[in-house]
Amino acid sequence: MLYLVTRTALLLFVVSSTFSYDINSYNPELGVFVGDLSSPDSDISGQVFIVNATTLQIFNLTFTPKQQDLYFWLDVKEVPTPDGLKAHTQEYGITPLGQFPESQDRVVVHVAEKHRLDEFKSFSIYSFKTDKSFGSVVFPENIKIPKSVALSAEFSGKRYKLRSGPLYVIDRRTIKVYGFTFEGNKAPKTYFYAGRGSSVSYSSGVKVAIRGKDEKEISEISENYRGGKDIILELPENYDIFHIDWISVYCYKYRVNFGSVLVPTDDTLATLPPFVPAEKRNAEIKATTRGVLKGTSERKNFTFQLGETEHVANLNGYPALRSPKYVWHVNSVMTPDLYLVRNVTYTFNVEGGREKLIPEFFNPLYIGDDESGGFSELSSNEAERVKIHSQGSVDSNAGPLCIWLNNKEKSTATEPDMYLDCDGWPEDVHSFAFTPNETTPSVLYYNSGNNFNMGGRIFIVDELPEDVSDSREVPFNREKWHTLALSRQRADKVNGGKATMTAIFLMIVTIMIV
Repeated sequence: MLYLVTRTALLLFVVSSTFSYDINSYNPELGVFVGDLSSPDSDISGQVFIVNATTLQIFNLTFTPKQQDLYFWLDVKEVPTPDGLKAHTQEYGITPLGQFPESQDRVVVHVAEKHRLDEFKSFSIYSFKTDKSFGSVVFPENIKIPKSVALSAEFSGKRYKLRSGPLYVIDRRTIKVYGFTFEGNKAPKTYFYAGRGSSVSYSSGVKVAIRGKDEKEISEISENYRGGKDIILELPENYDIFHIDWISVYCYKYRVNFGSVLVPTDDTLATLPPFVPAEKRNAEIKATTRGVLKGTSERKNFTFQLGETEHVANLNGYPALRSPKYVWHVNSVMTPDLYLVRNVTYTFNVEGGREKLIPEFFNPLYIGDDESGGFSELSSNEAERVKIHSQGSVDSNAGPLCIWLNNKEKSTATEPDMYLDCDGWPEDVHSFAFTPNETTPSVLYYNSGNNFNMGGRIFIVDELPEDVSDSREVPFNREKWHTLALSRQRADKVNGGKATMTAIFLMIVTIMIV
């Protein structure tokens, strides 16, 4: 136990301090060090480590964003180019980088899907629109990547049909058990248990959590596992795979080992990926539940409008830091899942704004296989990997601006929580048809072509599910168009831009005269 306390204190010291590491050296707590993220032209600094083939983490990151189109960037060249790929953070996806909280001791960065870190030569903070790097690190030749390890050991026991497939050690604290079988609904007070010693012992072990099940506290195994389900175990804080000798399915009540697996003592696990804790969410604020709209025979028209998010405390399960200011509301429902039937034609009406001078109010709608959207903000390399399933070019599906606003001045319970504010006329609405067929993927996404993370999922089905309930739509009066506030806001921004251009023009004229 003394070792565990000392190790934890050391890691906290390492996180809060600046150490010097050898390039391409392996640290069991941090990963493989690839360099310092720094630039003589900016205040950016940080130490970059490889966690595994698809994940980086940055410690001691110092970063003050000075423009809005900065991204973590991976490139096949040592100097970043517009042909590279965005890397996304664990907390904020691929949204443009903003200020990270001072309390955040590490930033976890993931590689785009279907890619590996050893495909690239550099990692940067980069603006691909201005083709400028604000800090970069070059990956070393023959880069070392920590690897997860598959064990040949399996759970097997004579009681309650205990058995499993192989165990897979994902990282120092995470173990995947393939094909777990166990009559947990019959076994008395049983847990996954891990500890030290030559044999399984009640006094030398600790309960182990099942990820996705034991988020707050570790509960007994009560489910009847039939072998068709893999489970992931997460060792408790201050424990790791190197300091346990066995993992058991253990009867806590009668102190009986139903079956156990020994941890290898050779160098099999010598270069495992470090454990990276998931971003902690506010347990008291539940993620916003997505609504559902089914494409029934009575509902073949879907109207896409914007809705503000400032009143949503925990959008998609994460704090509203850096979440989009507006998201799509479909038939008044915020970012619902849509269920559409194959070979049925649906009409999509778009009212997300077409004002290109104000990015927030330019939201052409498109349907694609990319979850995050923002097609016009992708590099050419990224855009080539996206398949568009809606008709026309992405930018062509833009319409007038309608926004569902939070009723901040609500005075009675009968007043609506939201009201619709529009800038334009009903006949200006842009519409396009969408007909999924036999070759259409079963899951697609509707998104904004100009902004990230505004949309939701589209499930393409042969028959509409009966066990999924429709969300309630909020009726609205389409004859009332409240244009004044939005027009003023747009005019202020446009006039501000004109004033800036005028000032620049006068400056140039003055220089020429002189």
